[in-house]
Amino acid sequence: MKIESVGILGAGRFGTMVCQHLRGRVSLHVFDKNPEKLKGIAEASSLDQVLSAQLIVLAVPISAVRATCALIAGRLQEGQIVVDTCSVKARPVGWMLEMLPESVDILGTHPLFGPDSGKEGIAGLKIALCPVRIASEKYAAICGFLRSLELVLVESTPEEHDRQIALSQAVFHLIAQAMRRLDWGVKPISTPGPESFYRLVKTVQRDTDQLFLDIECENPFAAECRRQFIDEIERIDAELKNLD
Repeated sequence: MKIESVGILGAGRFGTMVCQHLRGRVSLHVFDKNPEKLKGIAEASSLDQVLSAQLIVLAVPISAVRATCALIAGRLQEGQIVVDTCSVKARPVGWMLEMLPESVDILGTHPLFGPDSGKEGIAGLKIALCPVRIASEKYAAICGFLRSLELVLVESTPEEHDRQIALSQAVFHLIAQAMRRLDWGVKPISTPGPESFYRLVKTVQRDTDQLFLDIECENPFAAECRRQFIDEIERIDAELKNLD
C-alpha cells in the first residue's frame, strides 16, 4: 500500500507547515473554514475535496476536534484513514473512536515539533504515533512514509503519551507563559546558557493562547505535574530564605 492522497483540515500555522512538507510528495488538498487562511496556498480546496482523500489530517486545535468529527463523520468513506495532530492524545483519540464510523481507520499522532522548531527542516525530529484502530498494512505504509521524511517514530498508547508529555511540554509551556507575562528575555548582560534557554522559550511563546490552554487543560496529567513543579519551586525558595 502507498499513501497517495492527503487532505488537511485546518490551515493554521501547523497545518500550513504540514502542507509545505507534503507538497510534491502526494496529491494534496487543504481546507479551512476561514478563507483568509487559504490565501497563497496552491492546494486550497473545498471540504468535499479534502474528505475524498485517502488520508485525512485533522490539523485543528484540541478544542475543535469534537466539532470537526461531528462535521465529517457522516461524509467519510469506508477505508479512509483519519489522523489527528494534537499535543494531547487520550481525549482527542477517544472522541475520534466515539464519533467516527467503525469503517474508518484512526491513528493518533503528535509531531513533537512545531512551525518554529521545524522551520529549518524536520529531518531527525520525532513524531509520536498511537495506532488505536488501524489496519497493519495501512499503519506500515504511514510509518514508511514518515520515515521517508526522515522523522523518528515513537510509538505509544494515548495515556502513556499524555503522561510523558505532561512532564515536558506542559511544564515548559507554563514556564514560557509566566516569562512572557513578566516580560523576561535576553538582556545585554547574560551568559550563554540562559540566552539559549530564552531563545527556546521564545519559540514556544509564538504559539497561540488556545494551544497553551489545550496543553494545560486537556491533558489529564498536566495539573498534577504543574502542582509538583510549583511545590518544588516553593520548597527551594523556602530553603534559600532560611539560608538568608
